[in-house]
Amino acid sequence: MAIPSRLLDVLATPVRRFTRAGCRRLASEQGFAVPTVMLMTVAALGMAGVAVTTSIQGQSGTVRDQGGKAALSVAESGVSQALLHYNRGVPPCVPAVQGEWCGPVTGMSVNGGAVSYWARVMGSGTECGVANEVECVEVVSMGTVGEVTRRVDVLAASLIDGGTTPGGPFATAGVLSRETITLNSNATIHTGTATNGDLILKSNARQCGPASVGIGKEMDLDDNADYFADAQCKTGATDPAGQKELVLPPIDQGSAATENDNGRLFSEDLISGSKSDVCWNGKNGNGQTSSDCKTRELVINSNSAVTLGGEVYSFCKLKLDSNAILLTAPGASVTIYFDSPENCKYSSRVNQLELLSNTRITSASGTPIDILLLFVGSETIETGILLESNTTVNGPCDQNFVIYAPLSDVLLNSNSRFCGGIAGNSVHLDSNAQIWSASGTESFQLPNVDLPETAAHYTPYRFVECNPASTGAPNAGC
Repeated sequence: MAIPSRLLDVLATPVRRFTRAGCRRLASEQGFAVPTVMLMTVAALGMAGVAVTTSIQGQSGTVRDQGGKAALSVAESGVSQALLHYNRGVPPCVPAVQGEWCGPVTGMSVNGGAVSYWARVMGSGTECGVANEVECVEVVSMGTVGEVTRRVDVLAASLIDGGTTPGGPFATAGVLSRETITLNSNATIHTGTATNGDLILKSNARQCGPASVGIGKEMDLDDNADYFADAQCKTGATDPAGQKELVLPPIDQGSAATENDNGRLFSEDLISGSKSDVCWNGKNGNGQTSSDCKTRELVINSNSAVTLGGEVYSFCKLKLDSNAILLTAPGASVTIYFDSPENCKYSSRVNQLELLSNTRITSASGTPIDILLLFVGSETIETGILLESNTTVNGPCDQNFVIYAPLSDVLLNSNSRFCGGIAGNSVHLDSNAQIWSASGTESFQLPNVDLPETAAHYTPYRFVECNPASTGAPNAGC
């Protein structure tokens, strides 16, 4: 039986409505909003997770790197401690058999890290790995900061008693600095240098001679500065001679502060020129009270000169100005100790040596080691050494002596020229100042007046880092 068309129309109406609604829903984007947002959120969380993971890994690497550097510094401090003992003539430990290892020396803490070290003394060039007949010390030191451990091996050489091979502080370099060496404005060094810090050359400055810098330090040259591997400034170079630890033992003046030749001024050590322009210990050369100087201060002015003929002097300060001269008598070898600022009653920074305006200090022999200026210095009160406006008359320079001042800052300025050896806390040359090497400084040995013989001075010449996990002999894995 046929369905009436009217009934078909009635039945088709809801179907058409449902179909149109379904098509509209399928054509609409409303159904994709929630999954799209969810997918974007998941992607963002994933990217953030990668960034966080990378950051954590980077921070972890930075922490490890900082820990490694700190542990290396702690290990190096162990080497410094060991060499300080040997250079004072008091070994840090005694081996059961001579020439074998002793240690470990423990119980020290540096910057929150633990340090321990082993040491041994070797008595021939073959054992030390050098051609010269020397005695050397080998120190293996281990530093631990947190979970990081670093281990280093250092060889330091000196002379066997009675030997002739140089082994003192200036054996390989004429300019030494515990901290930075800086050259500015046409300043030049014509000898080897060694520093625990950076070597900085600016504004046409020149370093002529092999230069070593501290561990992890660098040589900083601007475009107008030059570095040469020879003292004649002929062989150009780009990199320092190496990175080495420099140990400058402090001065032990012993009894020099009370047992000295100060009483020779001005009875045997006479004044040339105007006596009123020379002052010592609060009085001028005429015996009159003078405000120009205080206790144990020697001041020489205005073309005057003083000639020293004793052996040991103890000063608080030495100042020369306006063409003044300090000389040594023929045949005399003079050592001047500069006492600590605390013992000299100085309460703030002081220059314990000032050479101004064409002044000079010269030994009668012309040999720098015949006049030694040794500065005790201080860890708490700053001390300085100033050479300024000292021009030359004959040869490269008239100044020929040794300055050893490991706790004092040394400044050469305004055309100052110096021949000899200089060791300071820092060394700065400016305005055409020049330092030249001088024969004899390489044989200078640190005196120790408390001992019948001079204590050996050990100068580091090899530094290597070892595998901290190696076992066996102290230097295994080095």
